[in-house]
Amino acid sequence: METEAARYIFIQQGSGLSKKNFAESLGISKAMGYQISTGLLKPSREVMEAMRRTYNINLHWFLTGIGNSGFDPDTVEIELLDQLAAAGTGREVDAYIEKRVFQVPRSLIAPYRADKLQAVFVAGDSMINEKINDGDIAVFHPGLKEGNGIYVISAGNTLMVKRIDFDTKKQTITLISANPDYIPRHFSGHELEDVRIAGRVLICIHKV
Repeated sequence: METEAARYIFIQQGSGLSKKNFAESLGISKAMGYQISTGLLKPSREVMEAMRRTYNINLHWFLTGIGNSGFDPDTVEIELLDQLAAAGTGREVDAYIEKRVFQVPRSLIAPYRADKLQAVFVAGDSMINEKINDGDIAVFHPGLKEGNGIYVISAGNTLMVKRIDFDTKKQTITLISANPDYIPRHFSGHELEDVRIAGRVLICIHKV
């Protein structure tokens, strides 16, 4: 791989993403990605930083071809909040949450960018029928709100993992457990002011 263009293609192919999704993972368009892959355009500092951050690329290798790429096509690191999100009655939100990272197979989160995701520990049994168990890690996309689904959500001072049903006509949301021992919770009117949707859950990592 004698050129930056060839090294760009190497990373894209190793990522397992399409050319379009790989370009988007770097914050650029498919057209710009094509220009970089054909040598018509040099990647900007921002693009190279995205490569380093998202794919652990050794930028010295990318620019010169010398040394190790640093690229592991199989795993990525996701920010893990040291906070319990209840699959039960709720856990108080920690205002000073500590953070660390953990590794997951890239294929589990594709086509999402690892640096755009976060994760929390799950506590409780209210989502067991969704195969979300006590001690699991829920990986979610902050800010992603795409219709009814499972979300990390805070209501008042409690952090939870619940299925949310949105009723836009009645302007209400309902938090639904996947365990008949827990009744649904409805929020409407001024009650919605206390509800914060952190993001949609993409996957859950089960403990062994």
